[in-house]
Amino acid sequence: MRRLLIAAGMLVAFAGPSLAGPAVTVRPSAMLRSANPHARIVQAVPANAQVDIQSCSAYWCFGSWRHRHGFLPAYAVGMGPPPPFEPTPPPPLVVTAPIMVAPPPPPPPVWGGPFVGFGWGRW
Repeated sequence: MRRLLIAAGMLVAFAGPSLAGPAVTVRPSAMLRSANPHARIVQAVPANAQVDIQSCSAYWCFGSWRHRHGFLPAYAVGMGPPPPFEPTPPPPLVVTAPIMVAPPPPPPPVWGGPFVGFGWGRW
């Protein structure tokens, strides 16, 4: 009889956490030891944290996050699993034409030989 009671107790102890429903916190909040705003803080829970909720009332939800149990305000808990991760597509690839640098134009030809013609000067 004693073994049966111990086995039933272990079954209930291990089946309890498996009945927890997934939820996500919608804002940062403090997990409290009891359903009282003046209770001792167990841990701080950030926004978008996946918590396991076991039961909820109008104002408080009892659940666990990171292996610690406590009460969270009901307004800070959104029921359901976290939204699926949708990666953003990479930005479009912009390809520009290479910058072409042309060499400078050659200087105008300059006559460096002897003077050929009439007179001296322009006439």
